[in-house]
Amino acid sequence: MKFQLKLNQEEAEAFRNFANNVKPADLSMSDFVRSIFFNGVRSLEEQLTQNLVQHMEENRDQYEASGFTFDASGKLTGVDEATASGAVEVVE
Repeated sequence: MKFQLKLNQEEAEAFRNFANNVKPADLSMSDFVRSIFFNGVRSLEEQLTQNLVQHMEENRDQYEASGFTFDASGKLTGVDEATASGAVEVVE
């Protein structure tokens, strides 16, 4: 798969300056950009997971009814697969 990103002149210059200062000499530009991309994806995934867990903890009652478990302080601890398994109904 190939991604192409178009940057305006200012963005391109900023990226070149960044890359020239932090890219290890023994790393190709392609591998450097790939590592930036995947680190960004991982960071976004972590942020989304934290936001989801926070939402679930703030709406504990709704999620407990769906099989999720929480400790005494209200922190999400897991899911009861027996309670959570079954058909999913899509309501439109």
